[in-house]
Amino acid sequence: MQIDISDLKQLDDFAKVFSASLCKGDVIFLDGDLGSGKTAFTQLLLKHLAYQGRVKSPTYAIYESYDLPQFTLIHMDLYRLSNPEELYYLAIEEIFDPNNVVIIEWPNKGKNVLPKATKTLGFELIDSSKRQLNVDIT
Repeated sequence: MQIDISDLKQLDDFAKVFSASLCKGDVIFLDGDLGSGKTAFTQLLLKHLAYQGRVKSPTYAIYESYDLPQFTLIHMDLYRLSNPEELYYLAIEEIFDPNNVVIIEWPNKGKNVLPKATKTLGFELIDSSKRQLNVDIT
């Protein structure tokens, strides 16, 4: 399924609908170039899950954890990884707990270490004013 997310309202509308589809144990891959909307999507998603605090980009920390009433959401950004095995130093066994929802930016950096995604969102920059989201739910 392809969705136009050229403006923030469209991305926000999708985040609202998507938030209702999340289940404990979901692993969501966010694919796309820098600046394509991956982190903005996660911030909007957390808003629709009633998270009230500040949502930080996990680029330097590798992951941030958000305790929600329905589950813990873990937002990972693997952009800075140089080797997928670095994930073992993060105690990934605890991160991929079946009670968590895990959202991963740059999942290709964790190839052969990460579990299979239950949902994949592909963020695509078409041109300077158009963005598209490709949704794959398994």
